Amino acid sequence: MRVLFVVLSENSHLYVQAPLAWAMTTAGHEVRVASNPGMGQAISRTGLTAVGVGEDHDLHETVRRLQSTGAFDTEMSNWSRALPHQTDWDETLSKWDAMRMALEIYSGEGFVADLIEFCRDWRPDLIVWDQLTLGGAIAGHVLGIPHTRLVWAVDVYDTMRTTFLTLQGESPDRAGIDPLRDWLERAVGRYGCDYHEDLVTGQWSTDLVPASLQLPLASHREPVRFTPFHGPSIVPAWAARPPERPRVLLTTGLSYRGDSLYLPVQDIMAALGDLDAEIIATLDPNEVDGATVPPNTRLVGFVPLNTVLPGCSAVIHHVGTGSRMTAALHGVPQYMLPNKDSDLFAFAEAVESVKAGLYTHSTTATAEQIRDGVHRLLTEPVFADGACRLRQEMRETPSPNDAVPTLLRLAEQHR
Repeated sequence: MRVLFVVLSENSHLYVQAPLAWAMTTAGHEVRVASNPGMGQAISRTGLTAVGVGEDHDLHETVRRLQSTGAFDTEMSNWSRALPHQTDWDETLSKWDAMRMALEIYSGEGFVADLIEFCRDWRPDLIVWDQLTLGGAIAGHVLGIPHTRLVWAVDVYDTMRTTFLTLQGESPDRAGIDPLRDWLERAVGRYGCDYHEDLVTGQWSTDLVPASLQLPLASHREPVRFTPFHGPSIVPAWAARPPERPRVLLTTGLSYRGDSLYLPVQDIMAALGDLDAEIIATLDPNEVDGATVPPNTRLVGFVPLNTVLPGCSAVIHHVGTGSRMTAALHGVPQYMLPNKDSDLFAFAEAVESVKAGLYTHSTTATAEQIRDGVHRLLTEPVFADGACRLRQEMRETPSPNDAVPTLLRLAEQHR
């Protein structure tokens, strides 16, 4: 069979999809990965075959610019309150209108046109699309190709969509007000097709998030184990040596580098300076004033999390997908510092609820809170126990290789 993956033009989104794409490849299927042309080299470095569609956009720079203004820490950016009793019609409508604008940038008219043209030529049997890249759903819908939405987050998008439709139905005055549907109707209408709700949710969801952390989904959920991939990497020798003291990893992931409004690494390192622990910070020494680095802290630059986390007793991070999911897979208690963006609070709350970690709002956290929280993770067995239960749940979830036959069977059912 032929399987097309459609990826948002950001490395972290590509890395989430790469293990499943390789599982399809090693099972003997033909695989292509479509994204904006600027992602071609990043895709090829994973060993997969890239297809350039649409035009490049400055998503990464836009994100950095918004980070610096605090735009990711507002109620408008917060999708973690996604249930009907947590929001109201005006707020939900505003959020979907703003999200529609972002989704239309990610899957613009040129992106969709090129993707459909490629699909007509290559004729994939299944399209797997990033949950923020609806162009994959549009192409599948227009051409009658089975398609699944790859979910890497607490699914606030599916839930918020259900909430929007519920609130819309409470008043006849709201009938016909649906900015997301308006855009998608235009997108498929150019090809003579009608709107269907699976343009938003996929014909089913291929879900990488453990069920104990996930919201109940309106769409069919097919669980697949998250498998870490960090791009081309070299494992440092020290990562394989057992630590002499409890090792705590401080990572900014791929999204935040150095000190920032959302992850004040200087303050965090200072707060942990008197802990009887080895603090490993994935920071470039050039990004941090060396004079402020405590004696128990080492700056190591980039390190593949999958190699260092197994030796850690705790991890501190910004709740990015790679950091939080790799920590969960290895059973490492997590101290999370989310801002209000997307599902970050929802994920942090879910991890805390299963006793696998603690969290504090990043922009209000104090040095004392961070130190005390990490100390609790290191000294109270309940967190190690909770993290181990979460690890076991993930290990019992079908791996990408095990999930391939199920996904292809579902594709056949949706023909």
